[in-house]
Amino acid sequence: MNEPKESSSPACLAHEADDAYMGFATRAEIAAFLKDIDQMDADSIRKMLPRIRDDVLHKEISLRLAAIEAVKSGI
Repeated sequence: MNEPKESSSPACLAHEADDAYMGFATRAEIAAFLKDIDQMDADSIRKMLPRIRDDVLHKEISLRLAAIEAVKSGI
């Protein structure tokens, strides 16, 4: 009677899924992105930002994007 319940849907197991499966960038993608970030424009950085799951890295890249946009707008 005390048997564990089976998940009713795959969404119940989402926390166990690989980051790439959930739409986030893989470690290899992030490494390649960071290697080339100095040559990227704001649009390229903006496209990658939602795929960064790590909060600290996301914040650092957001700050870099804000600095690029500030220079671009002449602030």
